[in-house]
Amino acid sequence: MTIRKITIIGGGAMGTALAVNLSKKLCVTLVLRSAEEAAEISRTRLNSRYLPSTPLPDGISVTADLAAALKECDLVLIASPVSAFESVLKSVAGLRAEIPLIWACKGFNPISGEPLSISAAEILGPNACFGILSGPSFAEGLAENDPTAVVVATNSRQGITLSIAEAMNNDTLRVYANSDLVGVQICGAIKNVYAIAAGVIDGCGWGVNTRAAMLTRAVAEAKRYLDRHPSEPATLIGLSGFGDIYLTCGSRLSRNYQVGMGLAANLPLAKVLENLGHVAEGVNTTRLIHRKALELKVNMPIIAAMNEVLDGQKTPRECVVALMAREIGYETGAQPTGS
Repeated sequence: MTIRKITIIGGGAMGTALAVNLSKKLCVTLVLRSAEEAAEISRTRLNSRYLPSTPLPDGISVTADLAAALKECDLVLIASPVSAFESVLKSVAGLRAEIPLIWACKGFNPISGEPLSISAAEILGPNACFGILSGPSFAEGLAENDPTAVVVATNSRQGITLSIAEAMNNDTLRVYANSDLVGVQICGAIKNVYAIAAGVIDGCGWGVNTRAAMLTRAVAEAKRYLDRHPSEPATLIGLSGFGDIYLTCGSRLSRNYQVGMGLAANLPLAKVLENLGHVAEGVNTTRLIHRKALELKVNMPIIAAMNEVLDGQKTPRECVVALMAREIGYETGAQPTGS
């Protein structure tokens, strides 16, 4: 499998940053929603709305013509918000369902709460090759060529996954192949919830003790959730798991972290999102994971607390009081045998 040409669908910060980074090695076409926006970026070589400090290299083609962009490419990468994922996928399926496709969206189907690979299988068909690109990677760092490491996981044979990873790998982007498609998707989505919690902690003025406690227990409850899905334990300690949790929970660049900061300031959620001006996937993901955790009977107290904060049932401080007052048990959840 030879990959020389990639079409990236989505002109937001991540889509633009990936186009800039991957253009060092691949022939890149960036597809935007409107012809006017595509023409403006083609003329100025700058996405002034989402990535204003990074000029687009001359080798990147910018268009709104999806059919033309898909005609000769070897790989498709969807970098849209999760809410637009299915509509974009259907457009691709109607034109070239046979082409390998990956996405950089980190979330679940907004209605069913299922991993996006479920939708991909239904829309693209049983013989399609599809997967996810995930890991600790802010758009700004990718565009500025900060050394970055991510993973790609697909539904296909290891050789195909490795070929995609090798094609996208370059001198500043290290791409590992991963066989755990479901686990990588869950980790990429759940870390956004914990980023909201990290923002709440900092917004409330608590220190590193609180952050360390939250992150450690977040990994523990994420493991319980992953254990109830067809996933691999090692994924949680890899780039798409702990790596992405560490990045997103530790930086003010994270949109979800900023949501937590706003909530800690007692701003209504609607106002927080209005001030943000961008999509924060963790808001809907919190509700979806909480609903699924109740269904599966998985104990996820941090997820439940964030759900209460987002729904306005409790303030962040009230939730922390409740978390600290929970019944004491063994850390690992298993009582030791013997006396």
